[in-house]
Amino acid sequence: MTFVELLDNIKAKFQIAGSKEDIGILNVEIEKSQIRQMLSYLKDELKFDYMFFTTALDWPANNNVEAIYYLFSYETKDKIVVRAKLDRNKPEIDTVSDIYRTAEWHERETAEMFGINYINHPDLRPLLTPDGLEGYPLRKDFKHENLIPMPDDK
Repeated sequence: MTFVELLDNIKAKFQIAGSKEDIGILNVEIEKSQIRQMLSYLKDELKFDYMFFTTALDWPANNNVEAIYYLFSYETKDKIVVRAKLDRNKPEIDTVSDIYRTAEWHERETAEMFGINYINHPDLRPLLTPDGLEGYPLRKDFKHENLIPMPDDK
């Protein structure tokens, strides 16, 4: 399926906030309230049967955290990235771990590293950080006594 055909199929069903092609992969931005419907549609109707991963990006200047889902279709060999912006002060979005089993582990990791609350996730226990760690290590404002900051590139 071409970039345009895939985008047209999505636009016929969903209101999208933006889209772009990046290194041959369609990136679509949607409202967080549409994430479950969008990923169900992509899986069931457009045959995106595999989730490579879900992660996030921290944008403190815009006061948001962006939830990111990277999907693949074994049938069509197409790839797509779905993005949803979340309020940085209270980042939360519905879990998709019941739609894509891969998301269960990745949502746990992303919750731990970026502070996103995945609503209705079956088990958001930390995976990687020590007990009692304050903050979210992949946020740009994370500070810790053992952290060696990168030098400024100015």
